[in-house]
Amino acid sequence: MSRVKATMYFIHARQHPDQIADEVEEELRFHVQMRMKANIEEGMTPDEAQLAARQSFGDFDRVKVSCCEIKRGFPFDLRAMRMGLYIAIACLAGGFALVAVNLPHHNLFSVLWQLTAIGVLICSFLVGRRKQ
Repeated sequence: MSRVKATMYFIHARQHPDQIADEVEEELRFHVQMRMKANIEEGMTPDEAQLAARQSFGDFDRVKVSCCEIKRGFPFDLRAMRMGLYIAIACLAGGFALVAVNLPHHNLFSVLWQLTAIGVLICSFLVGRRKQ
């Protein structure tokens, strides 16, 4: 699955959690029914087969919650994206440093502009580091 499709699915899963929970529950019930049919084919009564299928499956609600969390999770590793963010911040900082060196410092506007640019870079770096 491409990153674009995976991201679109991630956004859809976040916007429609009930729909995802219903899909997961339907899938899990299907697997329990398949196990129950296999138990019946092995010679169990329908009641024994259903009980054995549920027992072999484990705690249904816990498995459902785990599967929903997996489906709602981000589909790929974000470390590369964070690294790209830090590289972009470093490039911006370098660009601002070049501009700051080449601007005359004798008017108030240029000094305020440089201080604002430095403040924005520091804040964006701190926000990026806090999310790790």
